[in-house]
Amino acid sequence: MRDSNRSIISVIAQRPARALTCAALAVAFATTPLVSPTAAYAVSAETQAELAAAESQVDQYAAAYDEAASKLDELQQKVDENTASIAEIEAEIPALQAEASQAMRDAYKYQSNSNPLVSFVLKSQSLNDLITSVVYMDEIQSSNNAAIEELNAKEQELQRQKTELDQAKAQLEEQKKAAASALAEAQQARSAAQAKAEAEAAAELAALAAQSAEEQTAPAEGTGESGDNPNSTATQTGQTVTNTVPSGAVNWNLSREEFIAEWTSRINAYLAGSPLAGTGAIFAECSWNTGVDPRWSPAISCIESTKGAHCANSYNAWGMRALGGGWLGFGSWGEAITYHVSYLKRMYGTTLTPAAAKKYCPPTWQDWYNKVGGQMARI
Repeated sequence: MRDSNRSIISVIAQRPARALTCAALAVAFATTPLVSPTAAYAVSAETQAELAAAESQVDQYAAAYDEAASKLDELQQKVDENTASIAEIEAEIPALQAEASQAMRDAYKYQSNSNPLVSFVLKSQSLNDLITSVVYMDEIQSSNNAAIEELNAKEQELQRQKTELDQAKAQLEEQKKAAASALAEAQQARSAAQAKAEAEAAAELAALAAQSAEEQTAPAEGTGESGDNPNSTATQTGQTVTNTVPSGAVNWNLSREEFIAEWTSRINAYLAGSPLAGTGAIFAECSWNTGVDPRWSPAISCIESTKGAHCANSYNAWGMRALGGGWLGFGSWGEAITYHVSYLKRMYGTTLTPAAAKKYCPPTWQDWYNKVGGQMARI
């Protein structure tokens, strides 16, 4: 049933993803005025709001689709459970038809006799024989009538069950189709917002390229999320930001099942042999649920803890600080991944940008940006 669900939503929801091409990025760099901007051009609040609204719609319509699909699955299960009983009814009908035919023939013979009572009287040896014969024939008549009524009842019940199930399935299929269409529109809106965010991120890079070498390589203030994480490999100062994040690499127009299947496989391949091995499905599901680039959190784990090999605290592969000092700890990889992906969305946006790097790892944000982006390109 799930396979059929996937094929339906695929037909409706699969549309080309909007992507920022390398050519567009080149144009963005080429057309940037050679002046030093007063601030880096980050993804705007307006675009973030559009992303949040689109994500909310995706969540809403995805939930509606899942509910319709779930109900259809439940109905299909009921159909499967009733199949055996319906088959039994159909198997009983020929025998019942034969019994009913025989009953009707017996009834006809009995009723067509001109005077069955006289025949009984003449053939009976005594009054007891007569009474016994009459009672016996009455029972035969009653049995014949019951057989005919049972046949009619069985056939009516079979037809009723089939009609009800067909009507229920048709209604749920329509609900599922409507939910899939709404989900496709919401996904398209999210894809457009993601493309807009990528365009703004490219403009931010172009603005950085226009700055002087001193401004480009200057550290940001503070320690940020992981500025003093001893396990981080982003330690080089004086680096220049480069465009290492492939744009348009995430197709947000896939169905939920297809999206999770694709990124589970890709992330699992990336994390193979590490303590985080086998967690690709968690990353993929969290990405779908939040709209965060599925490559971002796994890539950060590589830079901050060598994919979980050297955690700041239990299951903290991302150098996340705890309130009041120290490092956050978690009870499992699932708990930690879910927290981190949601935290990225809430605090840093949906994908890697220079502004996010400055906030996450201020002292060496350029090195952090380049290395995280380089890992994202590998997933």
